[in-house]
Amino acid sequence: MTRFGILKHRSKQQENFLWTLAKFKENYPIDTPNEETVKALKSAQKLNGCGNFLLFKNFYTIDQTKLAKFHVCNQHLLCPFCAGIRASKAIQKYTERVDEVLKKNRKLKPVLITLTVKNGTDLSERSAHLIKSLRTLIKRRQDYNKKGRGFNEFCKINGAMYSYENTYNEQTEEWHPQVHMFALLDDWIDQEQMSETWHEITGDSFIVDIRKVKKEKDSGFAIC
Repeated sequence: MTRFGILKHRSKQQENFLWTLAKFKENYPIDTPNEETVKALKSAQKLNGCGNFLLFKNFYTIDQTKLAKFHVCNQHLLCPFCAGIRASKAIQKYTERVDEVLKKNRKLKPVLITLTVKNGTDLSERSAHLIKSLRTLIKRRQDYNKKGRGFNEFCKINGAMYSYENTYNEQTEEWHPQVHMFALLDDWIDQEQMSETWHEITGDSFIVDIRKVKKEKDSGFAIC
């Protein structure tokens, strides 16, 4: 419930932000709403009712409470609440696949990797910089696997899945883009060397966080 409350609060913040994008003023009837205003209004109206209805079922015989029904706006690219629901479903699906892979190869090492770039006020530019940097890193791994040269610590990854996150600091008015990656390693990554490779690619960030994770009963993977 706490998690749903946090997601709903963030959705409300996003809704309020969209209202500010609507330049059409009700007290100026002669104004005509532009395309940005129309899109912002529609999205804000959908966000207004998102997550207002949640139905939980308590299975007392097994001491479990599960979410049974809910109302969402289905705008996962805009709405933190919808993004959270979508992520939970994806985690459940991929956890089953990861379990199967680890059963077949018990030598693989599960880790959580976080990569970031320097904060900035321009979200579009900072996000594009992060995406481009990660693609460069992935391309280097692919080249090593195909040609056998250009090894770096990222090449120790056997397989991975990742997602992007952008957080905002109201005090500095800067965006903090980052990518979170769940990876299965053939061998442990040297974090210092990985950090040097990442800085060489980004030109502005040494920050690489690598943490071991372990399987938790009935709850996926958790940081050790």
